[in-house]
Amino acid sequence: MRKLPLLMTMALGALSAPAFAQQPAPAAPPAAYVATPAPDAITNLDGMPKTHMEWVAYLSDFTHNAEMMADPKKFVAAMNAISEPGFLATAVTAMMNPNLYARSMASAMDPKAYGNYARIVDPMTLMGWMQAALDPQFFNAMVQLLSDPNKVMRWVSSPADPNVTAMALGMLNPSTYVPMATAPVNPNLWGTAMAPMNPNWYAGWGNAVVSPQSYGPTWGNWMSTPYGMVPVQPVPAR
Repeated sequence: MRKLPLLMTMALGALSAPAFAQQPAPAAPPAAYVATPAPDAITNLDGMPKTHMEWVAYLSDFTHNAEMMADPKKFVAAMNAISEPGFLATAVTAMMNPNLYARSMASAMDPKAYGNYARIVDPMTLMGWMQAALDPQFFNAMVQLLSDPNKVMRWVSSPADPNVTAMALGMLNPSTYVPMATAPVNPNLWGTAMAPMNPNWYAGWGNAVVSPQSYGPTWGNWMSTPYGMVPVQPVPAR
């Protein structure tokens, strides 16, 4: 009689085991929230343009266009972009817009343009180019992008490219030359030409010349304290 409860307990356990096995596993606790990167950080990880129009704006911007001369990797990316027939068609179409010249002129007079070109002569930049000149992978990358069969076929078939066709038809359209004809009365060009009349423009260029951030890591560290000029401490008023 004492064995009967024990046998019943074992039987109930054997019957309930499959039932527990068929139940879904408990949900895992929610993981910690991970912030989604900004769209710019996803689409433009290396800071270089992606489309032909972005490349036109980049090359005409004197506050950024020297970055490809300071980094061999960016130079390869620039050569790969400007050697496409689609870029040529986009560039010719953009050159018919006087606003492109206004933006380019404004960027050339921006104090940031000084730092853009001052970083090229930094010894660290020159050392990077010397290493690239001795690196076979750099030459292989240049040869591959210029001798890519797909790129050659795109140039061969460029007369049938819609971008090239649209550019050619736009050159035949008389209305294309109207913005260039009315450029002397364009307010954007006049506003850019009057920028040197602002005294703050000269102060901005003076600050860019003496700012360590305008130079590369070598000259910038030499110009910063304690190697450079020590800023004058204000005398407390008595």
